Order: sequence, then structure tokens, then C-alpha cells
Amino acid sequence: MEKTATTGKSTNGALIKFLVFSIFGVIFFFINVDIGGVSKVPLIHLIDNAKAVLGLPAGYVIVMIISLLVLGCSIWGRFPRVPALIGEYFSNIGVFNSICYVLAAIFGVMVVFGIGPACILDPVVGASSLKIARDVFFAIVVSGFFVTALLEYGLLEFLGTILEPIMRVVFKLPGKASVDALTSFVCSPAVGVMVTSNLYKGNVYTAKESVSITTGFSFVSLGAYAFLSGLAGCEDYYSVIILCSLLLAFVVAAIMVRIPPISKKGDTFYDGTTQTAEQRKPQKFSGEIFVQAYHTALEKAGSTKPQAFVTALTSSVIFGCKVVSYVISLSIICLVLANYTPVITWFGIPIRPILELLRIPDAQVIAPSAIAAFVAMSLPSTLISGAGVSVMAGFYIVVLSTCQVIFFTESANAMLDSAIPVNFGDLVVIFLERTVLLIPLVAIVTHLVFGM
Repeated sequence: MEKTATTGKSTNGALIKFLVFSIFGVIFFFINVDIGGVSKVPLIHLIDNAKAVLGLPAGYVIVMIISLLVLGCSIWGRFPRVPALIGEYFSNIGVFNSICYVLAAIFGVMVVFGIGPACILDPVVGASSLKIARDVFFAIVVSGFFVTALLEYGLLEFLGTILEPIMRVVFKLPGKASVDALTSFVCSPAVGVMVTSNLYKGNVYTAKESVSITTGFSFVSLGAYAFLSGLAGCEDYYSVIILCSLLLAFVVAAIMVRIPPISKKGDTFYDGTTQTAEQRKPQKFSGEIFVQAYHTALEKAGSTKPQAFVTALTSSVIFGCKVVSYVISLSIICLVLANYTPVITWFGIPIRPILELLRIPDAQVIAPSAIAAFVAMSLPSTLISGAGVSVMAGFYIVVLSTCQVIFFTESANAMLDSAIPVNFGDLVVIFLERTVLLIPLVAIVTHLVFGM
């Protein structure tokens, strides 16, 4: 009898934790709240206010200091008997990572103190990259702390269990991947990557699943759609762009998981264990699946301790610091190439006849933009902004660029520094594959929207 009572109290406690933290997480991440006449989700309000209080000059100094600290920690991590935290995050730094850390520290000092080549000191290049780094850092740290409410108190298990039948059949992924996609959509791609990386390290996803999720579902944030459509002159089609972009991203994700390099990734978890065929077998929808989801959620909520928030904050701060170095180094290099060399234009040459064949207007002007998203999410729309292209051409470019997912000023940097087993070569191949698939698919959707 005593055992039953104890179990009842334990169940009630788990239910309260599940409901309180899940409701808070949903409101904080997904429900718009009007503050000062501006309607945004509370997360974005908090991040924007923090950035406003700090200001840009201080933000630049902070990311410069972060890049210097990351470089210092990466050097310290090579020595024996380092502190556990340094050893965990900085002891196995490869050559590519080291180069990025060195360049980030150098570039950061150059931009803050105004010394160095004009191409790096150009505000469109240097200041822009440091601003992106600051914004990404804030987004990762704030979201990384509060996302614990969504991931550790049962909501992930609840939704994952219910959506498992659909996700397994269509995308060969666990149902929990749906939460990752939503996190990217309302926060930022880098936050979605961080969530996926943490779940991979927690043996929730296999190597193949983590790569598929992070390269297929790291959507641009909701706010980015408004910004990009405004730049491209097609803001009247804002909601249609979001709908088309998400639809095509899901279609491409279902294809990409079935072809190399993603299909060649291992069905192994982070700890080295192999996923069984039974674990990959999709469940069928039934009344029992909701009962199972409920019990799985309560079990997770009951076992989670408050220390989960401290752990999440620590890992998100370190992850955010390392991503800052990638953003500064790779973003500056890519933006120099885009603004001071004809590289982007060269890549657009073979795409122009394809766009003309697909009857996309202003093909000559927008062709370079078809590949430019690899550098930065906003670059394709920036390249055609003010060029006098038709609304249809602007619509095409915004939908295409938002579906390409891999942007080296944000999401790709986070992918490279995460635990997810994906390298630079993988990202190049996956980006090109997605682009080849999307160019005709986006053309079909564009013609449907604007009338054949």
C-alpha cells in the first residue's frame, strides 16, 4: 500500500513537471507575445533586448574576446593534465578547426581595432561577420538554456512517439526529429544543430539520423523569411514563400536520406552501439500509441533533475563560443570571395541556361544567386536586391535559398563544430545535391504560384 502511494506521488510529480515545463517551453519558443507593440515569441524578445542593451560596439569586442579565448583553450587543450572541461571540449582539435580558430582571432582583432586589408575592414565583410557571430552566440546560449524545458521534461518523448510512424516511413528518422525542425524554424539553424548534436551525444540519434536531421531540417528562422522576401522585392508573397519552402524542404529531406553521402553514414549511436532493425521499424498508429507516449513522457520527466539546466547552459556557452570562431573566420573568407572576386559569378554561368530552360525570368541576373547561399543565407537575396528583377524571379531565389539549408555564415559552421559526424566535403556534396534537386522543383512551384 505504501509502495502504491509512493508511486502515485511520483507519478503526480512527474505529470506536474511534464505539464509545467512543456507548457512553458511551448509558450516561450512558439507562441507570439505582444510587448511594446511588437509581436514575437518570448525567446526572440529576450534575445533582441539583450542585444539592444549590449549594443554593437560592445558585441564586437565580446566576440573578439571569445575568439581569442577559444584559440587559447584549443592550445591549452593540447597539454597533458588540463582541467576536465578544457579536455572535454578542446583536446581533440583537428587541423581545420585550428586554422579557423587562428583566423578568427586574427580577423576579430583586425575588425575591432581597424587594422588590416580594406577587404576585411569593409563593413559588408568584417563588421557584418562579427554582427552575425554576436547574434548566433546570443541565440545559442539563450536557446540552449531554455530548450531544456522542451527536451528534458517529456515533450520530446511525447511528440516523438506519436509522430514516429510518419517520420520513420517518410524520412527514416525517429519522431523526435520533428522537434529539431521546429526549433530551427522558430529560433535559428545553429540552435537546431546544437539540439541535434546533444541528442546524438545522448544516443537518441544514430550517425546517419543526426546527419540527415541537421542537413535536412536546419530551416532558416521564421523572421529570416520576412527579411529575405523584403530584400528580394517579393514581400507580398511572404506566407506563400514559407509554405512552399517548408514543403520542398520536406520533399528533399525524404530524398537525401536515401542517397550518398547520408545513406552511407553508419547506423551506430555515439557510444558505438549499433541500431537494430527492430529499433528502425516504424510503429503503426493506434490508440495505444497515445498511452505509450504519455507514459514515456512521464518516465522522462520524473527522471530529470534541475541540474539539466546547468549542464545545458555550460554546453551551450562552450558550443556558442566555438561557433563564433567558425562564423568569424569562414564568414569573412566567404564574403571576401563573394564581394571582391568573380567566383560567385563563375558558378552562376552553367546555371543560367538551366533557368532559361525552366522559363524563370531574369535568368542572367539571378543565376549567380542560385549557388550563393552556400556562403551566406542572405547573399542570394542581397545580390538581386535593387537589380530590378521581377517578383517571380525574386520569389524563385528566396524559396531556393531557404531550402538549401547549408549556409557557411551560420548553420554549416555549427555543423562542423558539433559532435555530428559530418565534414566539410560532406557539406559541399550535400549542398550541391540539394541544389540540383531544388532548381527544377522550385521552378515547378514558382510556375504554379504565378500561373503557368
